[in-house]
Amino acid sequence: MKKQSKQQRQVLEAIMLYGPVRSSELVKLLKISTKTIYKHLSALLAQQEIKKIGATPKVFYMVNESLEDEAVVLDKVDQFVEQNYIYVSPTGEMTRGVAGFQLWCLKNKFDFEKEKKVFATRMQAMEKLKKNGVISAKKTILSGKGELFLNNIFFSEFYNLDYFGKTKLGQMVYLGKSSQNREIILEIAKLIKPAVRSLIERYEIGLICFVPPTVERKVQFLEVLQMGLKLKLPQVLALKVASLTKVPQKTLRKLEDRIINAQTTIAVDPSQKINSNVLIIDDATGSGATLNEIAKKIRKIASKEVKIIGYSVVGSFKGFDVISEV
Repeated sequence: MKKQSKQQRQVLEAIMLYGPVRSSELVKLLKISTKTIYKHLSALLAQQEIKKIGATPKVFYMVNESLEDEAVVLDKVDQFVEQNYIYVSPTGEMTRGVAGFQLWCLKNKFDFEKEKKVFATRMQAMEKLKKNGVISAKKTILSGKGELFLNNIFFSEFYNLDYFGKTKLGQMVYLGKSSQNREIILEIAKLIKPAVRSLIERYEIGLICFVPPTVERKVQFLEVLQMGLKLKLPQVLALKVASLTKVPQKTLRKLEDRIINAQTTIAVDPSQKINSNVLIIDDATGSGATLNEIAKKIRKIASKEVKIIGYSVVGSFKGFDVISEV
């Protein structure tokens, strides 16, 4: 390795840690001018320390394979952030892990070292609420109002985490739905599959029901999720009843309105035979009105001993309004 300036070494270490990475991201991370970054990149390319991949305007830099064993070792907190954080810029660019967390801190003028420790602590507190990879929300759905027709309801992660914004899964659900990105939805399926299979085994599930879509999209989130989960179980079919003036439940701010909406827009075919336990799967749960209403209609045609479990990728303990955007 040729002799390098301190700043050039910083650029190389950043590429080792975050690569493949774009020059614009290095400018933000290292607070070095674009002109200086390009000077160091050119030098590192000439030294064959790094290589350039992609094509204009999406050019990325990464270390040559021979340097991979020199990669920077993350401490435990950094590793936790690396595994559990996704930042999405105002222009829609997604940056994962420590690099994304640094961008978030830069944007909000937060101290990176301080905030990453707080974030790790909050995430670890959430992890302690989990059992077999899921959090039980039975005591909080419907804000304690009305009759509950679900035996239990679970989700894998909170949608939001205090002032840090969306959790990793929350961010992925939002992006998967808003951008109709199949790759992101399939990645979610891969991440949640162990928890879903655990619920199926624990509650001896024999039937699966996917919540029907409320908004017409070319790529339907739950259809792609279903493909990714590859659950070889028969389905209970629930349908969304169309009306002349469609009112998506996500637009309703009052709990009572959401319950009424679910009661009048969800239908379950009464001719179906339901004599085994059912798992209802949704993408995001706030009030729990939709899951509970589907459970209610399944109970009308199911055997008395049947258990009905609800599951959502993300949910909230603080009220349904926080996830109205999905």
